[in-house]
Amino acid sequence: MEQHIFSSDAAKTLGIGASTVRKYAALLEANGYEFERGANNGRIFKNEDLTVISNMMEMMSKDGLAIELAAEKAVGHIPVKRENNIKEINKDLQDFIAQIKGLELQQASLTEMNLALAKQVEQLTQKIEERERDQQLFRMVEDSRNKKKRKGIAIFRPLTALSGKK
Repeated sequence: MEQHIFSSDAAKTLGIGASTVRKYAALLEANGYEFERGANNGRIFKNEDLTVISNMMEMMSKDGLAIELAAEKAVGHIPVKRENNIKEINKDLQDFIAQIKGLELQQASLTEMNLALAKQVEQLTQKIEERERDQQLFRMVEDSRNKKKRKGIAIFRPLTALSGKK
């Protein structure tokens, strides 16, 4: 049966002060390690928790690591055994896959819309070009008519001057 103890007993087992145990535990938690909590929200230390803290202390004393780095390394060496973490990771992975599938559907829909819009733009561009061509042709016809009118009027000017009409 696994032993569950609180900070003061953990401190005695490890040979350090209770405040030091709490400090180490807080650093481990900051790096993602999880301690079980009691009714008063105090940490409950199991044998594996004591082993992690012991390994952290060993890295500081033997390897000369800073406390923050030792806590980071101690958490990094812990295999994930907690079923809740695995279930959460699986759920997160399934949610992520569902989001990707949703995004793929949206992308396909947007691609279709983009193609339809490109086709509409092409049709509108052709209509605009046709309209500009028609307007240019209309201007040319109008200019041609105006020139013919002026020429016709110019021919009759000498005759109107002789008749005395203005």
